[in-house]
Amino acid sequence: MKKLLLASALILSACGTETAPMAQPAKAEAEAAAPAAPAAAAARLVEEKGEPVDFTYGWPAEAAAIPGLDAALEQALARDRAEALATARDDKAIRTEDIPFNGHYFSKVWTIRGDSAPLLSIAATLETFTGGAHGSLTFDSILWDREAGRAIAAADLFSDPAAAFAAMNGAYCAALDQERATRREEKLPLEGDDWMTGCPNLAEQVIVPVDSDSDRRFDAFGILIPPYEAGPWAEGAYPVEVPVTDALRALVKPDYREAF
Repeated sequence: MKKLLLASALILSACGTETAPMAQPAKAEAEAAAPAAPAAAAARLVEEKGEPVDFTYGWPAEAAAIPGLDAALEQALARDRAEALATARDDKAIRTEDIPFNGHYFSKVWTIRGDSAPLLSIAATLETFTGGAHGSLTFDSILWDREAGRAIAAADLFSDPAAAFAAMNGAYCAALDQERATRREEKLPLEGDDWMTGCPNLAEQVIVPVDSDSDRRFDAFGILIPPYEAGPWAEGAYPVEVPVTDALRALVKPDYREAF
């Protein structure tokens, strides 16, 4: 009788261990039915090498993740590619054996300068060559308002743009002169009053909010000055930064205050 009871217990025990895996198919079905997490946006980079133009255009994943901004950049890419190709083809068509064609290039790659809750700040260096004595270098920037779903100008950050630019101007001109003096190995103050020593109008420059310590708050404004604006081509571009002071922060509109 004891042997019979022991055998029955072993059979029941074995049956119990076999019932556990029965729940697995249901779990697998539930996992399969659950919606997949959305794929993270990937950075965009187009590189087309060869004649008549080497073409490069790209932007970071943070910009690609914003549908409106991503679409705007795609449109800009298509427009700039078409214009670069048309310019290169027209140039090549008029060249002769005495004046041969030199391949053109176009390069514009956007990079993150700051990413706050309401705003994404990106900037690009645009380098082109269209057959002249040397290439061209300029800058561009986009400050994207996530809530409004559109790009805004740096001036739109402030309740009084004129007062804000006036508050930045002294530090801007001083930083520019210091950089000039360093490159030219001269002492301050710089001598002369022409374009090589004057301070280019701040409101006419590319102004980019910058988060230099990656804390999701802008702590400076980058002013991106291309060659020939503040010095000769040989000196290159003059990017300088102006810190965000309490006085400047007080002029920021309430909607954007948390970004500073």
